[in-house]
Amino acid sequence: MSKHCAPLLLRLGVFLLAAFVLQIPQSFAQSQPPTAAGTSPAVPRMYDAAKEVVLNGTISEVVSKPKAGLPLGQYLMLTTTQGQVAVHLGPYYGRIAADKGLVPGATIQVTGVAMDFAAGEIFLARTVVAGGKTLTIRNQNGIPVRPSPAANRGAQPAGGL
Repeated sequence: MSKHCAPLLLRLGVFLLAAFVLQIPQSFAQSQPPTAAGTSPAVPRMYDAAKEVVLNGTISEVVSKPKAGLPLGQYLMLTTTQGQVAVHLGPYYGRIAADKGLVPGATIQVTGVAMDFAAGEIFLARTVVAGGKTLTIRNQNGIPVRPSPAANRGAQPAGGL
């Protein structure tokens, strides 16, 4: 192979590779199911604020380790007039739940959305009213909200002292 032929072959190879790569997005877009007005399919949302409901009940148990197939975080088993409901508080209220009155026997009001997961249905709490105080667990989009530092006063650090 001459020294003039190698650069030509290299350029041809790069051109063919670029043409192949540029075809992938078009092929992928064509494989998506068509929707109205030719737009791409909508991504399902986990939390739909339009489906929010309010539950009233008594906490029967506080669960820190959910069964496999459920989101990690603190859970309250809430006894309502319709039966037992697993209420997900998210990842931030584990250490301070008891300080906020979220203990077995407490009567609370929870606003949120019921969701199906592989291991069963849970209720994603957005707000919890306990002892006359409202705790914001998630924002309007269902994203967990960290409690403010002032909300953590009185909570014990992990591991004691």
